[in-house]
Amino acid sequence: MNVTSRIVYLEQKASSNAPAQTHNLFLVGYAIFQVEQGTTLRPALNSWGKVQRIIVDHKDRFRITFNSGRIFVLSAKKVLTYETDRDELTLAERLQDHGLKLPETTPTPNEQAPEQLKEVWPTVRRLTSIPQSYVVIDCEFGVLFKTQRTGDDIAMTRTTVAGEKAGVFQLAALGYQDARPLDIFFNQYLDNPNFSAEMKLRGLKETGLTLEAFEHQAQPLRVIRAFIHQVLARRLPLVFWDQGNDLRLLKNTVSVYYDQLTTEERTILQAPLAVFDGSLYTNEVINRSNHQHASRHYLPLNGVAGLLNIVNPHQHNALWDAQTTHYVVNALARFKHTAPLILSAPQPQAPLLLPAPQVSPAGPAPSPRLTKLQKLRATGLTYRQIAQQLGMSPSTVWRALKRQQDR
Repeated sequence: MNVTSRIVYLEQKASSNAPAQTHNLFLVGYAIFQVEQGTTLRPALNSWGKVQRIIVDHKDRFRITFNSGRIFVLSAKKVLTYETDRDELTLAERLQDHGLKLPETTPTPNEQAPEQLKEVWPTVRRLTSIPQSYVVIDCEFGVLFKTQRTGDDIAMTRTTVAGEKAGVFQLAALGYQDARPLDIFFNQYLDNPNFSAEMKLRGLKETGLTLEAFEHQAQPLRVIRAFIHQVLARRLPLVFWDQGNDLRLLKNTVSVYYDQLTTEERTILQAPLAVFDGSLYTNEVINRSNHQHASRHYLPLNGVAGLLNIVNPHQHNALWDAQTTHYVVNALARFKHTAPLILSAPQPQAPLLLPAPQVSPAGPAPSPRLTKLQKLRATGLTYRQIAQQLGMSPSTVWRALKRQQDR
């Protein structure tokens, strides 16, 4: 297979347990779509992010790379069809040729996203080993809603704001150098007006603040500025468990307020960023003994922690999850650098030879004198009468006969 032009369109064959008309569609610049009933496109697996590129590797497999850092690999026999940009068709024309069209609610790339999105971290470099000094980042998210009030009635429907359907609710950062804590400790909540009331109640409960104090401390612009000065200004690599959602939504949140930042703050955001992804690192450790090195295992943070005997008592709290990420990735690093046990081919074992049973030797034959004693006793003589005949004491006769009986 030889593909020289850029692949921009790929349809995956339906899986054996799915309806024949239901399958995945990959478009460069978009999240994964699922084709249903021939013409309907439905967004799927949004957490994977948008397709960055589709290439054919040296094994003639299609490798689909996402902006989240994830990679999806398909063998040629699992691909229904693919197209390159050689024909110079627009996306609408290409979809029309296949009888498809984008959902009306699906924005085209960057249509709703802030224009400043490209100004924030324009260069992101992924690290393949744990840096010496770093900041672990973890986020908790809240779904975005649109609220409509009619009289006393309030209706809330899920909505998209600045190109995203969720926003950062809790942002935590912990600094480390050589696996020892640095003086970077950041734990803030963001009060997004598009969050549900339940999210604000959760923030009040977890912080212990009054409503007035929470709304003041959780102002998004205030939190973003503090994050820039206290964390990003140190210019350290950022460590995530799974950067897919965290980095994308964090970048989106920062870009919304980009115009309100100072020149110094913008300069910090425009600097190149180095990122280490703990989830992808887990795959490297797992795949050491896997001949299919392209396999991907997206395991939950606290599940991997449990396998490593690390217990996080406050799961799904950004601060605790950041600390858990630190311990997990370092445990994985120690595990990876330990010499593996390389197995050899099993061999049949020789039959187990049991020792032959040992037969106890027979006791010594009775002496002639003892035989004489037994015969005399059998005639009915008393011990005294036997003793008189043999010139022995009665007690000696009794002991000799008694000892023979006890054997």
